[in-house]
Amino acid sequence: MRVRITGGQFGGRFIRTLPSLRPTSDLVRKALFDILGDQVKSANFLELYAGCGAVGIEALSRGANQVLMIEKNRQHYQLIKDNLTELKDPLTARALVRQMDVKDFIVANQILYDIVFADPWYEDDLDITNWENLLSPNGILVLEHSSLKEPPVNEHLKNINHKRYGDTSLTFYIHS
Repeated sequence: MRVRITGGQFGGRFIRTLPSLRPTSDLVRKALFDILGDQVKSANFLELYAGCGAVGIEALSRGANQVLMIEKNRQHYQLIKDNLTELKDPLTARALVRQMDVKDFIVANQILYDIVFADPWYEDDLDITNWENLLSPNGILVLEHSSLKEPPVNEHLKNINHKRYGDTSLTFYIHS
């Protein structure tokens, strides 16, 4: 299975995915980056629950300065690393991949990010407590989730936008 990068330097190129993954669709990824626009350029970008790395690689393709992708599953972690290698581009040196649980990462993290993207579809009751600590002062958190679920609430984050694309929704948060 393959996923197409929708824009930027790698636009039109494909990366691999696995049947066990449900990568963010081309439509939703393109909409995400259209909404974020120039905020991506030179951003410090974090992708949580990275899967095959499609969103992080797309951010890199569209001009993010640094991209960190967090993935717990060893097979998915290796897939991301392989996808970066297969792009055969020096730009991929600005991408880092860590194999670890998102909850552990949030506790240990000491860096602020301009954009945080999370796609935790397999989390039934997602708790985004302390996720505000990931964001730079003008940072934005984007959460991809099922349109059937209400987005989680965090008293330190303000929901500023919600977009629905069939069974997928994107919810955008900033510091409240």
